[in-house]
Amino acid sequence: MEPLTNELESLFSALADGTRLRIVLFLLDKGEATVDEISKSLRKSQSLISHHMACLRNCGIVKVRKDGKFSYYSMSSPEIIELIKLSINHVKKYSQSILSCDVLAEEKGQVKLSR
Repeated sequence: MEPLTNELESLFSALADGTRLRIVLFLLDKGEATVDEISKSLRKSQSLISHHMACLRNCGIVKVRKDGKFSYYSMSSPEIIELIKLSINHVKKYSQSILSCDVLAEEKGQVKLSR
């Protein structure tokens, strides 16, 4: 069970980074894009996007298709697309309670105001 737990933790950590999550949402919407297109859309440097793409590729979240000198990135599988879509639906349903989770706020080092 421990290796599975470690692998799941790594997968969700890859998705927990804001820039990587924005890349995933961009690719989910667009379907396929180059690093240049992603960097312009997210207003981040190409080198930063390339760094994050390596992580997403290593974790099996995105795949790359080479066409001449261009590399086109897309979501790696229907399963990862389904995971992201299910997560979006979950967030829509539980948004208020997720955002008000004291445990997550504490872990992020955020101070919660008294209600």
